[in-house]
Amino acid sequence: MTKAINIYSLSRINEKESFNIIGRHLSGSSELNRTQSHEMNSLKLLADEFVKNGVSIEELDGFFWSYTIPQISKEFDLLKITDTVCLNIELKSNQVPEEQIRAQLLKNRYYLSHLGRQLMFYSVVTDTMACYKLSPQDELIAVDLSEIAADIKKLEEGYKTNAEELFKPTDYLISPLNTPLPFIRGEYFLTSAQEQIKKSIMNCIDSATAGTFLHLTGDPGTGKTLLLYDLAKALAEKEKTLVIHCGKLSEGQSVISERIEQLDIISPDQLSVEGFAFDEYSFILVDETHRIYPEQFDEICDLVQHNNQSCIFSSDPGQILSKSEKKNAIVEKIEAIPPDGEYTLPKRIRTNKALQSFISNVMNLRHKSKAPMDYSSVVLNYANTTQEAQLLLEYYREKDYTFINYSKSFYSDSPYSAYEEDFDTHHVIGQEFDKVVMLLDQSFYYDDKGILQGVKHPTPDYLYPNLFYQGVTRVREQLALIVVDNEALFDKIVAIVV
Repeated sequence: MTKAINIYSLSRINEKESFNIIGRHLSGSSELNRTQSHEMNSLKLLADEFVKNGVSIEELDGFFWSYTIPQISKEFDLLKITDTVCLNIELKSNQVPEEQIRAQLLKNRYYLSHLGRQLMFYSVVTDTMACYKLSPQDELIAVDLSEIAADIKKLEEGYKTNAEELFKPTDYLISPLNTPLPFIRGEYFLTSAQEQIKKSIMNCIDSATAGTFLHLTGDPGTGKTLLLYDLAKALAEKEKTLVIHCGKLSEGQSVISERIEQLDIISPDQLSVEGFAFDEYSFILVDETHRIYPEQFDEICDLVQHNNQSCIFSSDPGQILSKSEKKNAIVEKIEAIPPDGEYTLPKRIRTNKALQSFISNVMNLRHKSKAPMDYSSVVLNYANTTQEAQLLLEYYREKDYTFINYSKSFYSDSPYSAYEEDFDTHHVIGQEFDKVVMLLDQSFYYDDKGILQGVKHPTPDYLYPNLFYQGVTRVREQLALIVVDNEALFDKIVAIVV
């Protein structure tokens, strides 16, 4: 829980380590802020000027200082929020270009608009006390500090004291495949890590003189899909761009392909369609490359080199679903090219830490988180029969959970054939959902090392634990598991949340 503080009180501390310790203590943050000396000085100068302009110390209460939205890495210098108003003040120790100030405040507007409040945006350059306001028409206007002081005085009472009640990370994490229209309209921002990788990739492509290969990797939830499709959209503004999705195409991909000029999205099988003009595209992006067949991979590599195109492979070897995908070792083939650039997204942003920890524990009982976890976002259920499981599934569907079932065999009955899914595990590749419900029955067990294992799938190439991992990592907010007629498995999973 991050609490609001009095910024005058905090700004009186001169020593950096003490400033950061007291800042964490006052705000109740679990992490120590790394406020730098120039940032401390900016806060002190600002607080002094507010007092000179008639703002009382009491009126400097109720600010969130250096607040970062969980999982997003989006930080605000100062926020004060009531039921109807949100005041944002950004600090600059030295003058920076006005367009840079405007860009930051516009970005802040995107993130704060979800609060549904009247928004006020200011930026203060503390070495000169030059002040700027973002107008409702997106114009940057020079103002006097007295205007900011007057707005602060209006918000003396009724301010919010707990930031986590106001900010929900999933409000900002869009999926191109599940919410294509906001993606097409550009109603999103990349994290700093995504921005940095995008810049490096675009620079590498711009400087390429011949066929070039780049490799983007990341675990589930790191924002890999959003970054890849953002790159595709940016490249399509230059020249014709092709995304090859190595999975079942979704409706969202059709919408993106139809509405963004010079951008086409196809499956690998369409490469062999007579008359397909691969050489018309300047940029080739291969999504979920670890699933592609070796001969298709080799064909793409040969064509890219022959046509002097730029190619980005995106992969996550942890999401292998079958024995053949493991045997094909496509990621190793990518690394053997070798690529002109390797880029890895560093951490998960889609899934909250508690869900990450729980999923890791389910996959490996010996995995232990370093800190106690609140697993309130996980609900565990037991069903003695298929009929009981069906009733529980309907209960969760009424609560807007998405039921992800295991991909079935085309030739043999599966123990999961009795359940009508919203999606199977092969149809959710690259997608994400706020609430997910999944089943675990006697197809699953734990070995002596505490690793989740599975019996032989009716399609021998499929691996039950891998299918489970693919489905369960699609969740963003709340997860429900229903264990069917497998008490030994249920008891071990229950022990995780104790």
